[in-house]
Amino acid sequence: MDRPFIIIVCIISLIAFFAKMQVTNLDTNTANQADSFNQTQPKLNNDYTTILFGDSSYILILHLFDTTNNYDAEKNNTILTFSKKGRNQTKALFRDSMFCMYQDIDFKDFNNDKIADITVFYYTGARANPTYHLYLTDLKNHRLIRVKDFEELPNPDLDTTNNIITSIALSGTNYYSFYRIDTKNKLKNLGHSFNENPNDSTQYEKAIRQILKK
Repeated sequence: MDRPFIIIVCIISLIAFFAKMQVTNLDTNTANQADSFNQTQPKLNNDYTTILFGDSSYILILHLFDTTNNYDAEKNNTILTFSKKGRNQTKALFRDSMFCMYQDIDFKDFNNDKIADITVFYYTGARANPTYHLYLTDLKNHRLIRVKDFEELPNPDLDTTNNIITSIALSGTNYYSFYRIDTKNKLKNLGHSFNENPNDSTQYEKAIRQILKK
């Protein structure tokens, strides 16, 4: 093989090697810059946002303002804001200050009008007894109506057939209590609560029958 040809091949190989090294260094530097950029970006604020009434102009925002308080229900740590977006400004329709152990919004009917209402997570104990703030949904007037003291009901569930909200406090002896939201959007205690007897499977049915007799 001719000497000049070998020299040319070697030169080309060296050029390719140094070009590859430069690309590798460039990629590494770019990745490091990207990592640095991501690490220095401020985290998003502690907001949970959802749209209401199927209309993007109605917005519900759950904002955690005290990140140090996740357990003391006597101290509010969250603000719930219901707003309507206009062309030039956003108007707050109401703001509620409350405690939330976890920032979470869900939708479930509790006044038996077949329209999903809004629950905001409140608190749960050691025995899995979650409780919720409740806001009834008024689709006609685009309003939300807070139901006072609903957050005191552990594990609430609506019996749509009888329009009865059953609350079960799980403990050594499970405690059942019964409620209904009346026409004035107030929470009404229906009575006939009981401590569960594992040897009596008829307690629940008896209580429901007594309530429906009224």
